[in-house]
Amino acid sequence: MKLSLCILSAIAAVAYAAVDPATQEKVYRSYTDSSFPIRPVDIQFRWQKNKNAYYGALKTFNNLITPKEFPATALPLAVITPTSANNRGIGSAVKIASDFGIRVSARSGGYQSGYSSNMAAIDSRSQDFVLIDLQKLNKVTVNPKARTATAEPGATGLEFYTEAIKYGLHFPGPHTARVTMGGFLLHGGMGIGSRLHGAGVDNVIGFDIVVSSGRVVYADAKTNKDLFFAVRGGGQFFGVVTKFYLKLVPMVKKPTLVPTYDATSVAIDQIFAIFDRPEANALLKFYGAFDPTAPKALENKIVFVVDAATNTKQYLFASVSAAPFNSSSEVTTSQNKITKWYQTLPTAFATSDPTDYAGVIHGSDDSWADSDLSYYAEDVWFSVPLDPRLQKILIERWDKVPSALSSMALNTGAWDAKTRSALGYDRSYSLCVYSTWKRNGDAAWDAKNKAWLDETMKAIKPYTLGYYANELRPKQLLDRDYWRKCYEKDTYKTLNTTKRNWDPRNTFKSL
Repeated sequence: MKLSLCILSAIAAVAYAAVDPATQEKVYRSYTDSSFPIRPVDIQFRWQKNKNAYYGALKTFNNLITPKEFPATALPLAVITPTSANNRGIGSAVKIASDFGIRVSARSGGYQSGYSSNMAAIDSRSQDFVLIDLQKLNKVTVNPKARTATAEPGATGLEFYTEAIKYGLHFPGPHTARVTMGGFLLHGGMGIGSRLHGAGVDNVIGFDIVVSSGRVVYADAKTNKDLFFAVRGGGQFFGVVTKFYLKLVPMVKKPTLVPTYDATSVAIDQIFAIFDRPEANALLKFYGAFDPTAPKALENKIVFVVDAATNTKQYLFASVSAAPFNSSSEVTTSQNKITKWYQTLPTAFATSDPTDYAGVIHGSDDSWADSDLSYYAEDVWFSVPLDPRLQKILIERWDKVPSALSSMALNTGAWDAKTRSALGYDRSYSLCVYSTWKRNGDAAWDAKNKAWLDETMKAIKPYTLGYYANELRPKQLLDRDYWRKCYEKDTYKTLNTTKRNWDPRNTFKSL
């Protein structure tokens, strides 16, 4: 893929170039030099002739805007996709970019979609950046004796769950098994069992991160404490995390030291019911009164969906135990209360029978399984208890959703944070709003689905504590206030201080 300066200059005449051709040539020579620790085949350049390979490297599941439709400022100078967690290679890539005054953005898939990861990397149209894609770094190791694990950022929730459950162990990871551990943990991670075990970040013991100088730094509760606080919930601003060290919790009564279980052999207590539109008010009212005082071992959620066959609005209510082997009389009493209540209403389907671990970790996968979907989404925090006026607004907004593929999920957040981290908003609800549709070439259809989410966010804004920094909604260039509203006021100040200390060149995303 060797290019000469004349070829670079010729292509630059018809392609976006935020840095001058001479600098592009220097960057190219640095990244393709025989001493550079990442293979040339794992690097795609914006100016190369094989545009399909370049756009292919940019592609992620988010089809809201395909790479060929990205604005010029969202096209990285280079896309680097390491195939192993070679910190020396990633460190070299970061240092080279930083030395040339080029910004760096990293993504691991999942919550970090291609378009918004790119747009969030720069502050003006005159800047340029390198994208480091970590999706191929997916190694997971489990230490069943210590009940700890390590995970690379590209490992999916499914890959992690599959390894941990072999020993009867669990991590409060993503509700959707396709989401990667990197995107999940860098943004805080409200996961399966977070009400009992804390958020994903509360169960992070430490991590390796490549900072702007190119060196690898380890951070935990005693070492580089400021970085440890900030990255867990605000990781995208400080460097490239290449490994997470994690604490595991039991999911069976007697975890083992040898592989014994799998996702279908571990039973999970659950209650699951589907309500049609006429019961929406009764469900939200029950939930608002029941959930705040429910045992921590119960994770209760409402998912707003559309029945594809009839195009009618439905509401899924699920209550699962995060520690089924230790279901107390309090948990049993609470689940009996749910059963007794739902039996007083018409249901499209209802069961109080146990499910298995596979059913829990795959609970919302269907809505993410199709790679040809467009997502326009936002997650927000609400205070506890739910305001009755908000409950009414959620139902009204759901009545107006245009696409049967869309959904909303109301989840209890971490009830009591186990550690201090940038995540914040304890004792709160998270609402995930996913406007999801297939593009059919009709611009009006795309606009209608985006408008529904924008109007929904406007309607619920008075009740919003803050925004969950999940990067699924494309941000406008220079939308500097977006990150401010994702964090509590004091946390945002702390993040800025940490940013100045660890990224003085502002190589990574700006707060």
